[in-house]
Amino acid sequence: MNPDRHIRKASHLPGFRSRFELSLVVTVLAALPLMMFNPPWVILPLSIFGLLCLTGPFVQRFSYFLPILRRGNSRTTAVSITFDDGPDPATTPRLLELLARFNVNATFFVIGRKAAMSPDLILKILAAGHGVGNHSDSHDVFLMLRGRKKIENEISRCQETLASFGIRPKVFRPPVGITNPHLRPILERLGMVCVGFSCRPADFGNRRFAGMKARVLKKISPGDILLLHDCQPHGELTVDQWLEQVDGILSGLREKKLQVMPLSDLIKRPVMERLEGSQ
Repeated sequence: MNPDRHIRKASHLPGFRSRFELSLVVTVLAALPLMMFNPPWVILPLSIFGLLCLTGPFVQRFSYFLPILRRGNSRTTAVSITFDDGPDPATTPRLLELLARFNVNATFFVIGRKAAMSPDLILKILAAGHGVGNHSDSHDVFLMLRGRKKIENEISRCQETLASFGIRPKVFRPPVGITNPHLRPILERLGMVCVGFSCRPADFGNRRFAGMKARVLKKISPGDILLLHDCQPHGELTVDQWLEQVDGILSGLREKKLQVMPLSDLIKRPVMERLEGSQ
């Protein structure tokens, strides 16, 4: 399958690059006659457009500013597992052991600064055959509320850090899942696409994972991209407790006859590429 066709399909908007462009055109077409015949009513389409611009970035399913790959083909019997916010010396090595035991390929959306601090963990992730994606350089939770230059620097710096490991991620996941009108042209220039998720346990970055296994297995379905986190649990929660939940998810997927497929296979698009000269 042509990967660009898959991206175009994600927006479902023939003739428009995003729902933002569509809503802008509709707003203008609605406002022009109102300006001529009933000017006070112009506030209505403008208000609706403003509300869409305010809420659209926070709803991945809406793909308002750009296509977001949230899931694969629901006709498959597979899902993909992704881990955000790593690498972390407290969790990554033991997580890799668990994934190896289940023979599962995952994708790690890593933070650039954490990758630079733990280069051995990135090398272990790659040596185990997992994919690596870009999750920004610092994981600024307000990143998508900032300007174009800041956003571009955050993504580019993470790319530069990961290039030192001989790879170039082709996928980006924005911190906390928020998007921005500047994001699409930045990713296009870097040859990347935005990848979200369609299933998550609401673990709040490993701040709340009691019952995580049950929540995931109750709602996960074929084609889903599952979001988990690869970082030190907060408060009194322990790594052992977290690993027990992840183990339960992997066991439960087997029982549900759901194969764990590499993200690149599920979305029909490469997650990363090896740089020339790297092994």
